[in-house]
Order: sequence, then structure tokens, then C-alpha cells
Amino acid sequence: MEKDILRFLDYVKIDTQSDDTSFTVPSTAKQLNLSRKLQEDLKELGIESELDEFGVVYAKLPGVEGLDPIGLNAHVDTALECSDFDVKPKIIENYDGGVIELGHGYKMSPAEFPSLGEHIGDTLITTSGDTLLGADDKAGLAIIMAVLDYFVSHPNIPHHPICILFTPDEEIGRGPDHFDPKKFGAKYAYTVDGGIYDSVACETFNAAHADVTLHGISIHPGEAKGKMVNASDLAFAFDHALPAEKRPQFTSGYEGFNHLVSMVSGVDEAKMHYIIRNHDRAKLEEQKEEFHKAREEVLRQYPGVTIDLALGDDYHNMKEIIDGCPECVRKIDKAYATLGIKPRYEPIRGGTDGAGFSFQGVPTPNLPTGSYNHHGRFEYLSVREFKIIKNLIIEILKAE
Repeated sequence: MEKDILRFLDYVKIDTQSDDTSFTVPSTAKQLNLSRKLQEDLKELGIESELDEFGVVYAKLPGVEGLDPIGLNAHVDTALECSDFDVKPKIIENYDGGVIELGHGYKMSPAEFPSLGEHIGDTLITTSGDTLLGADDKAGLAIIMAVLDYFVSHPNIPHHPICILFTPDEEIGRGPDHFDPKKFGAKYAYTVDGGIYDSVACETFNAAHADVTLHGISIHPGEAKGKMVNASDLAFAFDHALPAEKRPQFTSGYEGFNHLVSMVSGVDEAKMHYIIRNHDRAKLEEQKEEFHKAREEVLRQYPGVTIDLALGDDYHNMKEIIDGCPECVRKIDKAYATLGIKPRYEPIRGGTDGAGFSFQGVPTPNLPTGSYNHHGRFEYLSVREFKIIKNLIIEILKAE
């Protein structure tokens, strides 16, 4: 296998799952094992780096003086939904379009995963069925390292100064928490954390959350008539008072949603946690107002009970910032045109660390990695697309 892919195979074998129940920084110490490995690989390329107290790696590759410094970011952690302990990647050379036997009784076919039909003749890297692969975002890490390797190996090719940022805890929403834009030093940057090779994201949701605590009236059920108000009933009434069509299973594209993430309830008290999303900030504010209306409706239905409602904002749509940096988008368009590919600009129905970086002064669109089916045992990487994205980023960084 080529050196670029061998790096990827090394990275996915390192367990780096983050932990949303942890209050340490980073949330799991094992993420630092990959951060230190990245430092070793950078050092082999002659690039010095810093691993700070928050588990963030910063590095720089000097370029043509006077050109804008451009940043690249990927995250070291993997998702919580599926284990990444003892990942055993499988290599499928010259994929024939058939069923892929992963192992442990699991298989993938184009009937279930239509994207496979686009990879006939490609080399695919899959899981062995019992873990995720970790291409989200270790493919991004490996692509960035491959780009740096290219420029170090081709000193005759002038390029922008390159600012490198490897972050922990992206999967639990804490990636930008300890980001230092001055230390990073980029005028604008790109997260390498997407999927299909021609899909670029310059838009995220605006994000808010709602915590609802409903206080019932607990009475022994044998004498409850006319007295008990079950907090679980209040919770059901509150959820039904919100617009049903705005539940995530009924939305797509630019449609926002209100999502009940968790509920813990009993007779005396119920607690509900919602996430609220919309690409349009004004519409997000309208959705937040729907929570106030739901509270009022339930209080009308159940006089005498109390409902505590706490609303808060989490992040904003990075489009607000990226629109003010046309150069970072022009670079993408020009690089794709050089490769003979037409990019597709699609909104992310979620957020990225790039949203946090953007609102801290570094506009940061999201580039793909060539990986699919993230966060689960059916995750896979297209080696052909991995190479396309490596070449794309090289073109972005070349001096014009």
C-alpha cells in the first residue's frame, strides 16, 4: 500500500473515542496517543509541532512570504455510537460491485448502501464488522499528512504558508473550546471532515437547546382521583404541543427541527432535553418561541402545576462568516476546476468545528475525505476519492 494509506491504517488502529460524560480536557486521555503519533509523523517530515495542555496540536509549514497563511484541521477522536477498540480494517481491492462480507455476521451490499455502486473498480477500506472504521476523521488526518508530505518532498513547488491544527473532542461538540486563533495563525482554513469527494459545506445549522422540567403532583394512586397530576403526562402534553412536522424524521434540506433527545420522567417530576436547529437564525428564534407557547399551553391544560423552561444557544451558521471571505471559496472552485470536477455546495444538517473556528475569526469551510457511513460498523473509505481530495488540497495551497 502507498505511504499515504499506510498512515491512515496506522491511525485507525489507535483507540481515540471521546466521552461526553467526562469533564476532563480532552475528554479521554487515549486521544493523546494519536496526537503524539501525529507529532512523530510531523517530525519525520521536518515539521516541529506543539501539543498544548488541552490536547490540541499546532504546527506550521512555511511557504511563500506575503501569501495568506491557510489552515487545515482534522480531529483525532471518533464517535460514541460504535466502538473503535481494536479496529481491524479490511482492504477490498478492485471492488466488483457485489456483497462485501465484513465479518461477525455483517455484510454490505449496493442494495442497502447505494453509494457502493459508485466505487466499482476502486479499492475500499472497510471495517471487520465489530467496530467503526474511524475514517471520521482519521481520513482527514491522513490526507493532511499526505499533503504536507507532498510539499516537503517537492520544495520546488511554491505554496501558501500552511497552518496545521489537530483537535480532540469534535464528536462531543468541544473541538473549538480551547482553540487559539493567534497560535493557529491562519487567515482562513478548511476542516477536512466530510464525505463524498465533490461535496463541500459552507453552511451549518444555527443551534440551540431547551431543557424542560415539569413538576407534577404526586399522590398515592389509591387516592389519586382528582388530585394526582402525573409529570409524565405533562411531558407527553408538552411534546405534543410542539409542531409535529418539525420533528427531525420529517425534515430535510434547509428545514429545521426540534428534537427530543432525552426524557427522564416519573410522577413527581419529568426532565426533557431538546436540540433546536435551523439554517436561518430568524427561523430558529421562531422555533424557540414555540417552546414558550408549548409551556403556556400545558399550563392552561393543567392549572396549578409548574414548568421550568431554559433555552440557550450553542453555535451559529458559519455561512455568516464565510460569506465575508470569498477568497476561501474561490480557492475551492479553482482547485476543483483544475481537477475537472464540479463541486456541490451542500448545507450540513449539523455543525462542524469549522463553525466554532469561523466565529473565532478564522473562516473555515468543510472539505470531504472520501469516506462514507460514518459512526458505525458500515463505514468505509474510497482510496480513489482519498487521492482526489489530497490533490484538491494541494491545488488549494499552491501559490498562484
